[in-house]
Amino acid sequence: MPVSKKRKKKKSRSSGRASGSYRSQAPAVPAPVQGDREVAQAFQSFTAYRDRVNTQRVARAEAIATELVADLAREVAERPGMIVTDALCERLGTLLDEDQQSGPDERIGPHHLAEAMPAAAEAAVTAALTATTGQAEAWTAPWRVLTALTSVLPYPLPEVVSETIIRLYELPTGRALPAAPAGPEMVGPALWTSDRYGSRFAVTAAISAADEPMRWYLWDIDACGHEAFTVHSGYYPSSEAALAAWQTGVGQTASAGTVLTPADDRWLLAPLLPAEMGVIRPGGEGVDQLAEYHRSKRLAEVVGQATPRPDARPETDRTTATAAVEFAAWLRARIPEQHEPPEDLSELVAELVDSWNLNGIDAVFATCSPHRVALCVLHMRNYYLDEDAEQLVALLPEWTRWLAERNATAPELADRCLPYAHGHPHPQVGADDYKIDYLARVIE
Repeated sequence: MPVSKKRKKKKSRSSGRASGSYRSQAPAVPAPVQGDREVAQAFQSFTAYRDRVNTQRVARAEAIATELVADLAREVAERPGMIVTDALCERLGTLLDEDQQSGPDERIGPHHLAEAMPAAAEAAVTAALTATTGQAEAWTAPWRVLTALTSVLPYPLPEVVSETIIRLYELPTGRALPAAPAGPEMVGPALWTSDRYGSRFAVTAAISAADEPMRWYLWDIDACGHEAFTVHSGYYPSSEAALAAWQTGVGQTASAGTVLTPADDRWLLAPLLPAEMGVIRPGGEGVDQLAEYHRSKRLAEVVGQATPRPDARPETDRTTATAAVEFAAWLRARIPEQHEPPEDLSELVAELVDSWNLNGIDAVFATCSPHRVALCVLHMRNYYLDEDAEQLVALLPEWTRWLAERNATAPELADRCLPYAHGHPHPQVGADDYKIDYLARVIE
């Protein structure tokens, strides 16, 4: 989730930023000693509270993981042919979705549960190996759950699972265990496409893993926000099925005529694919997104490792600096001769360009879609003081026209951006600048 910032004015405008501008009015005065002690005590209390809450969350995640492993092992025993990774992901999604209703001090994150899973699976296998009664191969079901984790949990947890397996082999009864299955592998090149606006991507790859059929995994990636968000992911029986599902999620207008081609730009592919960020996440995931929360990142690692990176980063023809200069010149040329452009036009344009380029992905800098415009409006109204935000929003209609002209965007696509450039809220991303749905699977 992006850190919410106080509303600010533009960096170089005379009024300065709203937060921190008072600091230049008077020299700093050292706080009294008693005040220092009170601050230190408050900080210690907060730290102790945070540690206590985290300890409780870890313990709760461990209990949930233990129960989940036991339930999955029972399912495996009853249905030997089941795909354990699919069942694991489905259960993770359901549990995490249900847990979002818990109190803020109890609620666990996906990383808490993921980190608890290897130890819970190890305990289940150990108990089965050392049991003096019961079936001779009772370890089979929890073993399959344990090894499935290597195809679902992202770095560094596959290494944790490998270390766990080594410890199990070293047990006196560990000789009964088979060789650990290989992790997931990509079969053939990854394929991708983008929508007609150029900021929504489909990436799909054929994945082979032990005890699973070869299937195509799809990432539906939205690069319109402050970073690239995977708004949908999952397995499909073929690349054609994956593409069809993505086209449905994007909408007919934006996806018309799209076809999959080899993903040949590693410098763009890397920032698009999801990566594990620990506690940092946008929040607001639905149950389906939580189900694939870990696996989408694990398989993205597989694709990244299998896709060679070129030695040199390709040069881009549109940087924030050149775009600001060119757009300001374009604007001045459109101002009637009897009117003078604002003195601070260059500063306004520079702020606009900075707000537009939040995710820093050069390849999508110049793209313009309806909901990217709507997200930019929400960002401006969140980040700047009201007066400054409205000045910047007022530039967006011309900005979208300039981008459409530079990109030779089809008129029917460019026209769809204008209502949002005039500040109308987008129905799928929200109207509240403090509560934005970055994970909406927007149909353009």
